[in-house]
Amino acid sequence: MEKKFKACTAIVLIAASSLFNVSQAQTCPSWGPYLEGFDMTNSGELWYSEVMADNSCKKVNTYYSTLNFSLGPRGGYAGIQYKQNEIYNNIFSMWDLQDANVPQCTTEYTAPNTFVDGFGGEGTGLHTDNPMPWTPGIWYATVVRRWSTGDGKTRIGFFMFDYGTGKWKHYVTIITPENDAKFTGTKLGGFVENWNTAASKATRCGYFRNFWSMNAQGNWSKPSRYTASAGTGSWGAATAFNNTAIKVTSCGTAPAPAGSSVTFNGITQNGTKPSTTTPVTVTTVTPSYNTSNNSVNVNWTNSETTSPQLTYKVSLYTEASWANSYTPVAVVTGIRPDQRSAQVPLPANSQPGKYYVSVVLEDIFKQTSNFGYNNLTISSIVTAPTIDPNAYYRIKCVGSGQYISPANYSTASNTKMVQYPFNSNMAQQWKLQKTGNNYIIINRASGLAINVPGSNITNGTTLVQYPKHGGNNQQWVLRPYTSNTLVIGTALSNMKAMDNPGNSQNSGTNINIWDQDINGTAGVNHQWVLEQVTASKMSAKPEMTSTAYPNPVKQGENITISLPENGNNYELTIINAEGLMIKSQQAKAGTTIISTSGMRTGIYFYNAQNSNGTVSGKFSVQ
Repeated sequence: MEKKFKACTAIVLIAASSLFNVSQAQTCPSWGPYLEGFDMTNSGELWYSEVMADNSCKKVNTYYSTLNFSLGPRGGYAGIQYKQNEIYNNIFSMWDLQDANVPQCTTEYTAPNTFVDGFGGEGTGLHTDNPMPWTPGIWYATVVRRWSTGDGKTRIGFFMFDYGTGKWKHYVTIITPENDAKFTGTKLGGFVENWNTAASKATRCGYFRNFWSMNAQGNWSKPSRYTASAGTGSWGAATAFNNTAIKVTSCGTAPAPAGSSVTFNGITQNGTKPSTTTPVTVTTVTPSYNTSNNSVNVNWTNSETTSPQLTYKVSLYTEASWANSYTPVAVVTGIRPDQRSAQVPLPANSQPGKYYVSVVLEDIFKQTSNFGYNNLTISSIVTAPTIDPNAYYRIKCVGSGQYISPANYSTASNTKMVQYPFNSNMAQQWKLQKTGNNYIIINRASGLAINVPGSNITNGTTLVQYPKHGGNNQQWVLRPYTSNTLVIGTALSNMKAMDNPGNSQNSGTNINIWDQDINGTAGVNHQWVLEQVTASKMSAKPEMTSTAYPNPVKQGENITISLPENGNNYELTIINAEGLMIKSQQAKAGTTIISTSGMRTGIYFYNAQNSNGTVSGKFSVQ
């Protein structure tokens, strides 16, 4: 009897031991564990959350997702990772709407060292990865902010705040194809993931707190409750740090909470918005005058300890307009968190003197910055030359003193452009015809336009003359370089311009295009002078004469143009100094009166044509 009892006892002990070993087996949840904040009413523009992972339970191959969201029809996620070889990185990614070989989203900005690639396995999308690194035991705020620029797409930026350094950083901006997509839903989610359970099922944990959302008006909301949940396997969730955070544990031997979820109704989350949202601050503003395009370059810096920039407004003032309640004479705005410079064109007829610039920002939390400003003195203003649309010009290279001409003064199509010394041949004369902000350069003898053959912008491509068609390879950008010289860039690229190769002094050297920043420093082989020849003959018929008086005329008063008495009506056009037609009307022979109402001060050209010929002239409005 005793032996039988001992045998039974042994069997029971073995069974108990087996049960004990089963209960001690390490497992991971089949999904999750997730942590979600519910009932967030003000959403649409921004999601915010904070995370911390300490050394006590950090394990390789752990992803701490902090922001799981939907932007319009597609989803996204962001957070921090701990990978092999002591890599502490962040990630930010957007899903494709359906699997694709090439991600449907692109990046507009990435911080240095950011890796960008497509991902797959559970669908496809665009993935970004930056080895920051983050530090165990330090809290980090993670933010996604969306915006629209009106181009039919949506931008979404990823930002982080480091509680250890007290600094913000913008890591990436992704462009989605949808027009003005908004964040959707009333809950924000995160999770702790062991993405390689085959390697280890060791316990890992993360701490989460301060889930927030913000709408387009800058109103904030926070969850009414937090709920942690997961699938079958070992996991856990509990309050931490005096009920201000939730610790989420994944994998191990501890049994899962009963019911597969835990709800937290009383998490302490003080304030009406996150404590990290100090309004953005402009710390420096540095203006400089850009002689190449008659504008003011403005650079600024922001404090990294204040909220990240979203939009900028850069204003330019004359000394008088600054004194007049800070009334700007020009304003440039934009939506680019990464941009720290802008170019403000000087208004027409600007004069040398003292100018002021200001920079005002709005941050990602819809807060306005301080009024950053500085001043500069412009001693002389370089302006674009006044192009007479009725005149012909020779185009002289500053470096060689020679002029652009068709080879052998030929009038044939596809003849190469070369440089020759001064010659009275009309093939050395050109008319500059305005098209938009650019010019088509037409030869007087052949009627053909200077052309980049085949739109080939390879360095050394020789220019030719070709029948006018107005394409970009026949359009040229005239940028003033000094008070009387120009850089002539092709409209095909703002980095290619007309070039006298090697500043050749030889007659007959081909004129080509070569590397030249249209707004940058130019050598004399890239500088050109326009030398006016005569007023153009718009018709092969005999030229007639006319007069305009008073000349100059005061702004708003009438000017009288005397046209030859030949019995026929004229088609009269008025063209401004920029080459744009501002008036066109029928005019009778004799005298015709033109109102200057609405005309700005400056030089104007008139052209009157009928079946007997053409008259032209110019006048100025003061």
